[in-house]
Order: sequence, then C-alpha cells, then structure tokens
Amino acid sequence: MKSDIQIINCHTHIFNRAIVPDRFLPAIVQPIANLLQGDNTANGISHFFSLIGKKETALLIKRYNQFLKIGDLKSQLEIFKLLQQFYPVGTKFCVLTMDMEFMKAGKVKQNFKSQLQELATIKRDPAYKDLILPFIFIHPERIGLFSLVRKYIEEEQFTGLKMYPPLGYYPFDERLNQVFAYAEAYGIPITSHCARGGVFYQGAITSEMRKHPITGKVYPYNKNKFFTDIYTDPDNYEYLFAKYPNLKVNLAHFGGFDEWEKYLQNTIDNTGELNWYEKVKAVLINHKNAFSDISYTLFEKDLIPLLNITLQDPLIKDRVLFGTDYYMVEQQASEKEFSINLRASIGEDNYRLIAEQNPKRFLNLNY
Repeated sequence: MKSDIQIINCHTHIFNRAIVPDRFLPAIVQPIANLLQGDNTANGISHFFSLIGKKETALLIKRYNQFLKIGDLKSQLEIFKLLQQFYPVGTKFCVLTMDMEFMKAGKVKQNFKSQLQELATIKRDPAYKDLILPFIFIHPERIGLFSLVRKYIEEEQFTGLKMYPPLGYYPFDERLNQVFAYAEAYGIPITSHCARGGVFYQGAITSEMRKHPITGKVYPYNKNKFFTDIYTDPDNYEYLFAKYPNLKVNLAHFGGFDEWEKYLQNTIDNTGELNWYEKVKAVLINHKNAFSDISYTLFEKDLIPLLNITLQDPLIKDRVLFGTDYYMVEQQASEKEFSINLRASIGEDNYRLIAEQNPKRFLNLNY
C-alpha cells in the first residue's frame, strides 16, 4: 500500500547485537538477562523489578530482550526488511549506525568498519538505494575518522552523521572540528542523541572529565549513567552553533519523554534549571539550522497533546522531525502501532509536516 505522504522516518537503527560490547549490561543484570527466553519471561522479570522499585533495571531488561529478539537476526538487511513491513511502500529511513568500541564496556564481535561496509552493500542494491539513508557514527577517538567520513559520504552516498555524546564526549569536541567544517561546507546533516539515559560511557570518571571545558563548572556525580548527562545537555549545542552556525543538527528525542513529563508538571526542575524540553525549544528558536526528532519520546500517548501544542509554535514547527528509534520503541509498542497512533492523533497536516516536509529540509531532499 502506498501513502499520499512521502514518509521519511528520520531516526531508526538496524544494527545487530554483534556491535554491542560484551559488558553492555551492568554485572548485576547480565546473569538475569542471560535467562531470557522469550517475551513472557522477559516481561515477568521486568515487571518484578518494577514492583520492587528498580524501574531502570526493568527497562534495561526490556531493552536487552529487544536485542535478543531483533538484534540476533543475521544481518542489517534482515532487520531493515522487517522495519519496512511496518510502513507504506516507498517510505524512506534514516539508518543511524553506532560505534560502541570506546565506551569501556568490553569487546564487540563486529567492528565499526564492518558495520559500515555491510550497510554500504545494502545501499548499492537498486531495491534499497533510494529508501535507505545511512548516517555514519562519529566518535573523536576513532583513528582516521575524517577519511572514513569522506569515503562513505562521497563514494558510498551515505546521507549524514550520527553523534552519541553520552558515550563520553561533548557535541562540540574539538577533535571533531575537521568533520564539522566538512559537514557545514557541504550541508551534511547530523543527528545527535539529546535525552537523558540510554547507552553511556562506562569507564572511570576522572577529575579532568568532571570540569566542563567551557563553563568551568565541576560536576559531582559519581555514577556514570548520571554523570554522562553533562555531555548530552542541550545547552552544549549553543557552543557548537557558535562556532559552526550553518551546521545542520538534529537534537534527537527532543530532550526525552521524562523531560516532557516534567514540563507538564513544572517548567523548572529541582536544580533550578529549565527542563530539557524547554532547552531544546530554545536551541531551535536560537538557531535556524537546528532540528529535533520525536523518536522514542512520543511512545507515551499522554504526551501527544504537548506535541500538538509544540507544532503550533511558528518559530519551531518547521524543524520538528518524525522518527521512531526503531527498534528501541518496540519495547513499549509495536512500530506500526506507534506510527499509526501518532498519525491519527496529530492529523494529516501535522503528520505531513513532520514526516515529509521537515525531513526533506533537514536531509536536503528536493523530490
């Protein structure tokens, strides 16, 4: 079935579990996760942890179960074909790669370059070349990164770049300057994780890391999963745009569903700072090339009214992007259910805006 809207999902993943480090899960959770044998067991264990107040552990188990269900498929192509089944014929997908080799969580079975090459092979196939829009992950510790970026952008027709600051770097990291200058010069879009939680750097936190390189603020957090929020904070993009004002950046997840929920309760959090929903809005208002996708965040149906209100703001409505974070959203609802519910709830005009018109601007698509 075709759609009268040229749907572009700006945030998906099709990597398999081979790229995930062997110590990805905390030591206390790993033995339990190894016992998972299907949804019923996973949901039962997850529910138990929720009941005893360990909601983060419960979410980790659900997430790991998704890697077992979908991530154990043999190839990225198999996962991509599965994703396609949820959408009308002709839907395009931004496929975001991940480079977890520097997060200090152990070894991976498939290295990053192999992941890119496998994706390039899919991109060359006439059946998929116009439907799959690959993004290259950029990590400042990756040796030869700039050459890698140029190779896959110029020779393999990859579409954009992907950042994930919680893996241990700021989005304005100077080691990425050559890549940023290149992206700005050629209008290459960048999608960067901008929500609390998710995957995070698991190495030692040094005194040097605790001090913000621009503000000088010293952070006291001791647990990595909280400390790495300093890299992800939307305020950091102000420093990036100050140096590269024409860089096109998508602040993925629009701050995260938990920050949207906080906003509905109170604009100011317990630290006296604006919550991240408000911070992302400010970045969009201040910078014409800033975008933000709603992937994963809008699986919470109660937040859709706030999206409708957000899309009434003339200063930012043209830079909100449709995305789902497949296959992470599958933890909460099926990809198809999520997409259809969203479309029905915001109406055809708004859906066309975020799923076709705005993505075309972000991705430089003229058709």
